Amino acid sequence: MGDRLERILRKVSTKLFAPIATCLAVCLAACSGGTSATSATIPPSLYPTGLQLVLDHRHAPTNDTVQVFVCAVPFPTNDPLYGTLPLRLTLDPAAIATTLEHNLRPYYEALSHGLYHPRFITGATLTMTSDETHTECVEHAIDASEPAVSVVFVVATAEHLDTEPGGWGRPGTACAQDFCPATATRRAVYVGASDFYPDNGSVPLLDLMEHELGHTLDLPHSGDPAVDEHASALDVMSNSAAPRDVQPDRRNAQDTIAVNRLALGWLPATDIAVASRHRHVFELDPSTGEAGLRLLVLPVDNDSFLTVEYLTKTGFDDFLPTSGITANFIDQTPAACHRPATSTEPCTGIDRLQTTLGSPKPYTDLLHTPGSSWSLKGWTITVRSIGATAQVEVTATDG
Repeated sequence: MGDRLERILRKVSTKLFAPIATCLAVCLAACSGGTSATSATIPPSLYPTGLQLVLDHRHAPTNDTVQVFVCAVPFPTNDPLYGTLPLRLTLDPAAIATTLEHNLRPYYEALSHGLYHPRFITGATLTMTSDETHTECVEHAIDASEPAVSVVFVVATAEHLDTEPGGWGRPGTACAQDFCPATATRRAVYVGASDFYPDNGSVPLLDLMEHELGHTLDLPHSGDPAVDEHASALDVMSNSAAPRDVQPDRRNAQDTIAVNRLALGWLPATDIAVASRHRHVFELDPSTGEAGLRLLVLPVDNDSFLTVEYLTKTGFDDFLPTSGITANFIDQTPAACHRPATSTEPCTGIDRLQTTLGSPKPYTDLLHTPGSSWSLKGWTITVRSIGATAQVEVTATDG
């Protein structure tokens, strides 16, 4: 009845009633979910709020100037991060900046398909006192950074205890302009000395540093945030060292998932599809490619959604056992990042909850056999074919 009335209204052509007819037709589409019985997708005007938050995320800058500092950690030190470990490396900020310029910059230029260019320049060596912590040294580095610097990258001369994380990164305060200096935003990366062991050779282990630089772009972890936020082998923003488990000589991390590209502007909204609740087969291009339908969104409710994408065993993901489909649950409700019960502020950016679904961790058992399926969050996802592209059938199963 609704579809028939909509067709009739759209045929009204008189000048008097055409605007009214158009308005009523749009209202009917909205009330029925924006789809007809055969519509595969919903229009951008009806996208759920959760997806719109990602689309509205501030894009990554085109350029970042990253200044490298070294924190010389004394022995002994009162910073519990280092405990009583005695090793101290001799590190040169100029040499580190050159190494990162030749290795970490190309990684991100490839990841972004040429849309993001971090440039690494030399800072200074700062000497910590025995009472100072590494966080205080990072703040000193930020204060000493040049006016054109947007990110500070700090490397300690001491290794961390095995019980401590290898480093951290932070996006700092929001920047509403094309450029804000690190002295204003406090954007920073910090890593310990472990990745710079001489045994690693002339190029240090880069994967942790690539992960932490991602945090300065406001990217969150993915995997299983409730248990292990570094559980996934599919995303540099999770277990970035996973490729080395397969390729011991590996230096770079894996690629990143499509929702991160979407948030940073490295995947345009024109290359996504938001499925209606009707059964339909979509043909997905590899999500790490440069063009095509690279991300399928399955709304769960107005605030959360599933992402479906096709990962191929190529490029930074060449360590995967096979090409196939992966799915992630994206939740930005206030509860997702444990905001107070009275809060209405969504959890966006680095606070966004991204849970990898499907196979058990590390989630590399991708959906790849024709006819195989997953039932996730009220949707059934079935692989029809895998090749240069992947044909995926999706059906809403929660009524």
